[in-house]
Amino acid sequence: MHRQAVLILVFIVLLTFGNSLSHDFVGDDYVVIVDNSFYASWANFPKLFSRASITESDDVFNKKEYFHTGSTAYRPVLSASFFVDYGLWQRNPLGYHLHNVLLHTANALLVYFTVFSILQNASLSLWSAVLFAVHPLQTEAVCAIGYRADSLACFFLLAAFLSYIKIPECQGARRGILILCSHAAFGLAAFAKESAVVFVALLMAFDGLIRGERTRDILRGAGGRYAGFVLISVFYLYVYFYVFRNSTLDNARLLGGTWVTHAVTVVQIFARYLTAFLLPFSVKTLPPLYAPPIENYGGCGTWLSLLACGLFVFVLRRACRRQKTIAFFLLWFLISFMPVSNIIPLVNPMAYRFMYLPSVGFLTALGIGLDKAGAFLDRLFRDVRLGRMMKGGWAVLCMAMTFSLNAAWKNNFVMASFMVRDFPNHPHGYLHLGTEYFRRGAVDRAAEVLQKGFEKGLNDPSAYYFMGLCYRNDFERAKPYYEKSIRLFPFYALSYVGMGRIYVLQQNYQEAIPYLERALELVPSYSAYGYLIQSYLHLNRGEEARAAYEKAEKALTAGPQLDSLKKFIKEGKDLQAPVDIGI
Repeated sequence: MHRQAVLILVFIVLLTFGNSLSHDFVGDDYVVIVDNSFYASWANFPKLFSRASITESDDVFNKKEYFHTGSTAYRPVLSASFFVDYGLWQRNPLGYHLHNVLLHTANALLVYFTVFSILQNASLSLWSAVLFAVHPLQTEAVCAIGYRADSLACFFLLAAFLSYIKIPECQGARRGILILCSHAAFGLAAFAKESAVVFVALLMAFDGLIRGERTRDILRGAGGRYAGFVLISVFYLYVYFYVFRNSTLDNARLLGGTWVTHAVTVVQIFARYLTAFLLPFSVKTLPPLYAPPIENYGGCGTWLSLLACGLFVFVLRRACRRQKTIAFFLLWFLISFMPVSNIIPLVNPMAYRFMYLPSVGFLTALGIGLDKAGAFLDRLFRDVRLGRMMKGGWAVLCMAMTFSLNAAWKNNFVMASFMVRDFPNHPHGYLHLGTEYFRRGAVDRAAEVLQKGFEKGLNDPSAYYFMGLCYRNDFERAKPYYEKSIRLFPFYALSYVGMGRIYVLQQNYQEAIPYLERALELVPSYSAYGYLIQSYLHLNRGEEARAAYEKAEKALTAGPQLDSLKKFIKEGKDLQAPVDIGI
């Protein structure tokens, strides 16, 4: 019975996400894997249990070469998976993408067995697992290696939940093994991603709605039944907030700047997620740090969002009275949505990968609802089998939309192009697209795209920096962009390098030195050391040049650029033409 379902799910996942295997690294994958030396040596593995594993937000801001784990949150289970990947594949993206696809396949199988354990209906369980497997909302979590935390946490949490619901069926040693597995899996889920700490609430909802226990009895037995899970949750939250604190927590702000705009935005975000579940063709590749624009509090969008939230509450209350199973899965969605709901402000307000764990509940509830609707249509139109056609059509639509959406994650250029196309008024898409044009050598096109971004409200230090590079040989046009970046973002090192470079090329070495020294205070880099040493040599300050090189030797990894610096110092010659080093 289960073997056929397993084969169907494996085939469907591979068919839907197989095109992601040819993708390059994208987005945060560069911070985590490509530009990061942390996972290149197993000698760094013990650092996962120390403060040295945490990436500070300033490290990412200044694009340091060494990013520690690449994560500002303490997620050692996620980081451990990258150590395994690097050991197998080094920096070949195929292996990392294969890992993500296999992990998603495993999650689809766990959804099937979890739903079957509750419903005891193989066909309905398979249908729910298929919806989970192929919905476009899963694209972000599956196609981006740096976003694996959501699917990894979901895997361990589902394993913990499935073990928990099987405990009453077992006795003796097997029962003890299941209890141990459930606790261990939950611990791994929490240390894969912090949103898994809602697990105890999911268990209480299950015991109340599926097992039919009274609230009084659940609370009375909570000390023994949930104590281990509560202790794991408290321990993880202590580690997350106090021992290895996430530095981005200090950057979270109210959306729109006031509690009123924040509340309205939270409602709109919730409604947009609901819309994405019900209308899969509405799912697009969201720009970084995306939040729905709010034109006014009383606009049509706000009222429609409130209506969507009201309908969800109505359906949930009605299900609690008549359809306990649907109510449980809707509560699964709501409970697991809470950590990413923005009730407590998040740095990143909205991302579809946040829906990976909540989708287990919503899509299962939707699957049950569509199955009932399909059965009704089949009874009404017996000769046509309209219900079966409706369900099949929905699955095919989701697969087609997901397969198409996967293409947006092929590489950074394609992803940025999709962002600008789908969200033309959001400035961050223009930043990424302009950056990619510049890296491809299309400097004029890069300047044009970045300028559009500024017109849309783009205010990012790297945008000003790259705009300055677009005019790298027109110093008077480049200077204002570097100056504005330094004024608005005084802790962004590359803008100081840009200004220092201009003064070096203008042979104004005395003016260049303070900018380059400030850049090195923020983050060591080949370019800053190179231009600084060149400035010292031109000013006949050989001892300072030698001292700067010695600092570079300690701060930077060995490579051809460091060898070039060494040659300059050893020869002690006055350079006639400054050399670009890494800029």
